[in-house]
Amino acid sequence: MKIAELTSLVLKSYEYPSGGWVLVRARTEEGVEGIGECFVPDQTGRGAFAARHLIEHSLRQGVIGEEALDIERIWEKIYRVCSGLYDRRGLAIHALSGVDMALFDAAGKTLGIPVHRLLGGCFRERVRVYVSSIWMDPQDPRPALQDTDHYLKEGFTAIKYYGWAGFGSDKQRATRLLGELRHAAGEGVELMLDLGRPQGLAEALDLARMIEDSGAGIYWWEEPLSSSDDLENLARLNSRTRLRIAAGEAELTAFAFRDLILKEAVGVLQPDLSWAGGLTEGRRIAQLARLFNVPLVPHNWGTAINFAASIHLVAAMERGFLCEYPITPRARDRNGPQIPSPMMTELVRNPIRIEQGHALVPQAPGLGIELDEEAVERYTLKE
Repeated sequence: MKIAELTSLVLKSYEYPSGGWVLVRARTEEGVEGIGECFVPDQTGRGAFAARHLIEHSLRQGVIGEEALDIERIWEKIYRVCSGLYDRRGLAIHALSGVDMALFDAAGKTLGIPVHRLLGGCFRERVRVYVSSIWMDPQDPRPALQDTDHYLKEGFTAIKYYGWAGFGSDKQRATRLLGELRHAAGEGVELMLDLGRPQGLAEALDLARMIEDSGAGIYWWEEPLSSSDDLENLARLNSRTRLRIAAGEAELTAFAFRDLILKEAVGVLQPDLSWAGGLTEGRRIAQLARLFNVPLVPHNWGTAINFAASIHLVAAMERGFLCEYPITPRARDRNGPQIPSPMMTELVRNPIRIEQGHALVPQAPGLGIELDEEAVERYTLKE
């Protein structure tokens, strides 16, 4: 059951017209194909093609001819390739992530078992998901309030908001709008904020106090300061606010998440499997989270492939409780396309079922999803 072929292609959609995702395919000698995703959120450049080049011309040498079930051994082998490129925290790790995910899918299909069993077993058959993310325009909050009502009626009990230019510049207005969001959601619904990028610790503390005092009961504030470039101040903020601070989507490998934990910089870890190191590294990060008793909620702004992988990870975590579900329109303002990304709605024939705000954990072999090849062709970006 050796890997005979490793190929990839770049996918585009309205939010990343220059290509944002690398679809990775790993095929065994017996013809079993696993699929994975490498996400390179490059708005205007060709970063996804650079990751594809790394997969097919550098990482490939560590995969072809290896046993399909030796996933961790292959991970370490291609991580050494990344080390040889002096790229242990950059684009090469994005590329590695997609390869690793495809290997898990191929291994599960080879054995006839779902990925969550490869990760150690399934602790739950349903995973609660949060809606990500409703655009908030402070000049006209009505669409955000309408969207909130829409998703509540669909049964979701957790919602994240983004956008909100100038968040906190008018504290009275911001406090009032946070109150309106809470009133629209009602009690018992978690509300998260991925907005407001303060300039330094003092401003971050000021905004954190405003959020605390608003009475909106915000569940977490996401990435108020950079976890990569401003880790010390993020840790100070985390220690001086009652808000949960969530971060980690920008971090790569378990080594980076070890540092977030040891610095006590976050209250919620947010690894993204499509660039943090795949499912192999996701499992290691989950083990760190368990050892240090820090909640982990996977980040996902990618495709249905990464969403499936994330659901399998949360299902296999003893303390898994929540996963990001990027199903809102991803336009950066209200003038953009008002449809969810086709990467979530069209790329696979059998997307994960969502019932009353919960994802049903796939039980089919591998990731449990099947590509729609016509959609793949439609959204493939040619060089």
